[in-house]
Amino acid sequence: MPVKYPLRSKRKAETRRKLVQAAQSVFFAKGYDEATLDEIADAAGVHVQTLYRHFATKQELASAGDNHYYHLFAEWLEERDPDSTAFDVWRGWLKWSYGGLVASGSFSYREFIRTRHANPSILGELSRIRVQYEDRLCELLAEDFGMSGEQGGMPRLVAGMLLSGSSYVQRRYDEGEIDLVAEAVETVDLAEKLCAPLMAKKA
Repeated sequence: MPVKYPLRSKRKAETRRKLVQAAQSVFFAKGYDEATLDEIADAAGVHVQTLYRHFATKQELASAGDNHYYHLFAEWLEERDPDSTAFDVWRGWLKWSYGGLVASGSFSYREFIRTRHANPSILGELSRIRVQYEDRLCELLAEDFGMSGEQGGMPRLVAGMLLSGSSYVQRRYDEGEIDLVAEAVETVDLAEKLCAPLMAKKA
């Protein structure tokens, strides 16, 4: 899913990308707690003041990749087929996002998972991002189940199920050689089967 930027925005996006990649490299090499923002700026080839214009804290920088992907997910929702279900949307998103991350030659997604989950100081920000995903999935599921958007019970539980399934597969991927995309899709398929009685007929 290509994203178009004006020239100035493209430069800013490129600088952010370099900073995020440099941060991951330094975090892998030294650990999150020992890494400094000066070292990360130096690895990215920019002045530390440039880093501060993009990221106010080390925690914000460490979670930048997850924030970026949440914004891409929001764009994904805007462009979805109106006849697709929440399960279709989530399955397609996992195929696209996990597929791209695993195939990327610029960094190891397994190391990325390991670094962020090993550092409690990052987890608070990751929990906030997870709630954003959950809220959006809950909206879609409420529509699929023919419920009011105000009824959070069952849609909220199923949204949590979908996110927990993805987290479980990430842990398995961190621990060994599995097909991340195939196993992630399998969790969505299972949740969809379990929820079949709740699904409203799509027009």
